[in-house]
Amino acid sequence: MMRTRIRLTAIAIGLGLLGGAVVPLAADDDLTPVRMGLESALPQQALERFFAEPPLVFRGAVERGNAVYRERVHGVVLLATATAVATGVVVSTDGDIVTNDHIAREAYRARGEAWVAVWFKPPPGVRADKGNFLLARVAQSDPGHDLARLRLAQTVPASATVVPLAIAVPDVGQDVFTIGHPKTHAWSFTRGVVSQVRPDYRWRYGDGVQRTATAIQTQVPINPGNSGGPLLNDAGAMVGVVVGSATETHGVSFAVAVQHVRELLTR
Repeated sequence: MMRTRIRLTAIAIGLGLLGGAVVPLAADDDLTPVRMGLESALPQQALERFFAEPPLVFRGAVERGNAVYRERVHGVVLLATATAVATGVVVSTDGDIVTNDHIAREAYRARGEAWVAVWFKPPPGVRADKGNFLLARVAQSDPGHDLARLRLAQTVPASATVVPLAIAVPDVGQDVFTIGHPKTHAWSFTRGVVSQVRPDYRWRYGDGVQRTATAIQTQVPINPGNSGGPLLNDAGAMVGVVVGSATETHGVSFAVAVQHVRELLTR
């Protein structure tokens, strides 16, 4: 089988990219020192651009893409580490969030654990509050597939929804969708087409870590901030996790296939 090697552009917004068992939820006040430390370490200038405008709101007739957005947007979160802003996907009612390993590697370190700030989408017309974030621990990492699992350390919001995992990868030519935070536009929706499914696909970022996975190649527009977001089929199920765009080819992006997510969650 042919092995493909490529350098991907990591698509988190920040200063750079350099990542377990589940732990029980902790009382919010127990986490005050961690919260204060993480907040002081967050990339404030990048976050200011995100919170300067209200999130995208769809209006008008409901078509399938619009319905996918409405049904899944509250399962997509904004993440911030000490150096980057990215996307994550809620995959359980216990507060498990899937994102990229190259994001989790930048987590804030305190109390011997790695921490990430998490924002859920506010109600329509309400501007997100930069200081109103939840804490999540890095619970599990899979560097080889560029995946990581976070676990919320605080109560899961009532508005949160779980994004289901698809049974199989999509076919070539199938429509797919993403929800993420490209550049400074939080909770943005894009659509595209599957160009190819590439088994045993190899790539690396500037951190030098070799990754290998079944990758879904798409023409979905991907920008900094989309990293870790869901690639969704027209039923709203996650078929992959967005990882990056090819530096050599314009308009080509990749997502780690859903079977690797399932493997991560069942370990």
